[in-house]
Amino acid sequence: MFFRIFFLFATTLLSQADSVFTNSLGMTLVPIPAGSFTMGSPPDEKGHRSDETQRKVTLTRSFHLAATEVTQKQWSDHMGTTFVDLINQQRGPLGRGAKLKSTPSAIGENQPMCFVNYADALAFCEKLTQKERQSGLISKDQKYTLPTEAQWEYACRADTTTVFSGGNSLTSASANFYGKAPYGTKTPGEYREKTTPVKTFPKNQWGLYDMHGNLYEWCADWYEELPSINTDPTGPTSGDGRIIRGGAWDRKASSCRSAYRYSRDPERRSHNIGFRIALIEPHE
Repeated sequence: MFFRIFFLFATTLLSQADSVFTNSLGMTLVPIPAGSFTMGSPPDEKGHRSDETQRKVTLTRSFHLAATEVTQKQWSDHMGTTFVDLINQQRGPLGRGAKLKSTPSAIGENQPMCFVNYADALAFCEKLTQKERQSGLISKDQKYTLPTEAQWEYACRADTTTVFSGGNSLTSASANFYGKAPYGTKTPGEYREKTTPVKTFPKNQWGLYDMHGNLYEWCADWYEELPSINTDPTGPTSGDGRIIRGGAWDRKASSCRSAYRYSRDPERRSHNIGFRIALIEPHE
């Protein structure tokens, strides 16, 4: 009986690595296969920056990435505090977007959680790891964490080489950003002035929503201008800012490009920075 139960448990974890996984918070995590891709942007890409030098990057391990940014409901259910609680506490340095309005403009269960700093995001991941290891939903070798910058861009691109995963243009019909400054067209679009509920816009080819726009997302890495490690890069061991990726509701489309890199003080809280979680698989 013991060996049969162990076999079923091991089989479940094995199949989980290759399939969509729903965790205890009802979050959908999409399997991202190991592979190689060209990270960065070519010099002639409009908006190209000097720290986006192209390089071939290989990720030797598969992982799961949440289909959406962490929502306000998921945060509240798991951490016991609300979006408004964090705003009222006013802890840590505040980003430019933090004082945009005296009252938060986008409160709702399915709105993405923002106003969280890097430590908040990691605390969410660590608490969820402990909870699901204890319940047996994940193995003792799996853990929730923030994606590395390379994992984030690889998943964002989803086997594409275009400026965005959906092509070489971006308008407010397909993403939430400062729509008056689109990409690939001169026709301005809608500027919503706040976040939109997750899954408002189409997902990319790998099933991920809002990889362009809505909120910047914390990544695990410290920023470095010219990364040099090309296999499973994790960034330097220290630095002044943590990487944020994906653009935001109050940034122009060029800041939402797949290759766009930015960083912020890890203690900063802002209405335009949130996060999505990764589930890291055990070594084979």
